[in-house]
Amino acid sequence: MLREIIIRPMHIDDLDRVYKLEMKLFPNPWPKSFFENDIRSQDAIAFVVEYQGSIIGYSLSSFVNAGFHITNIAIDKEYQRQGIASTLMQKLENIATENSCHYIYLEVRTNNTAAIDLYKSLGYDILFKRRYYYIDGDDAYVMDKELE
Repeated sequence: MLREIIIRPMHIDDLDRVYKLEMKLFPNPWPKSFFENDIRSQDAIAFVVEYQGSIIGYSLSSFVNAGFHITNIAIDKEYQRQGIASTLMQKLENIATENSCHYIYLEVRTNNTAAIDLYKSLGYDILFKRRYYYIDGDDAYVMDKELE
């Protein structure tokens, strides 16, 4: 993993750079307003990953009852497979555990095998398929992990 990465809270003035990365990575990006609403929400847990002053990743999540929901996580393609996503996931799991969450969950496109493999390697299981979850009509797997 890159030693010089910084994971820090996301701020509203990061929005343009985060959204630029979202559009670069995903063929059907979330609407920008979703990001803005999450960043402004008191319930949101939002981080950016910086490397040499550039935002190369981000995550958005929130507490839901006794659980923790990761709504969005992404790492720039040129920095994938270097342990950055695993480090970010561990940070999110630690926050969930510190706040007495019993489980953590997320949705992932059923055709995103790289992400599914990563989540499985971190102890996540597929619960079920959520049909037509994404804006473009793609299905998602809901994956979760019990926390101790």
